[in-house]
Amino acid sequence: MDRYTKARKIFEEIRDRPYRVMVTADDTAQNCYIKNKELLEELGMLGFGVRGRFCEMDWNDTPLPKDLVKLYPEDLLATHFYIEIEENGNWRALDASWNKELEERGFPICTWEGDNPIGLKVKKLYNFDEQTAYLEEASKDEIVEDYFTRAAPFLKALNKWLDKADFY
Repeated sequence: MDRYTKARKIFEEIRDRPYRVMVTADDTAQNCYIKNKELLEELGMLGFGVRGRFCEMDWNDTPLPKDLVKLYPEDLLATHFYIEIEENGNWRALDASWNKELEERGFPICTWEGDNPIGLKVKKLYNFDEQTAYLEEASKDEIVEDYFTRAAPFLKALNKWLDKADFY
């Protein structure tokens, strides 16, 4: 099996795990960061040029029910992580976040071929300096605690909604 076929299989296997969000800092839910970080590592081991990207997003720009999105604090920054892969000297986005079952709910499902390269609308793409600064700030204990405390109602409700969405 050539490395492109292996890479595609790895991408599809990771993408098709049910997406869930972390509800505590110790959680290991299959969210955008966990799934795409694993994809980055796996493709890197196959010899692909890969890099991680962070962007700002808005849950209002997703197909989630509006009453669910209202639970997310308006002043709390929402970010998304995906990867870029280098092909023939060009970088292209590859996002393993949303599992295939969510397509029926209106979520754009990304493919290896580049259909829907990022699974949501990007409000602001961080350059690499901004990304480093964001990661330093976001990893501070008080920031993490504040995020999970304030976002908890939304995060728990989102996982419940996703549990139901995966079975329709």
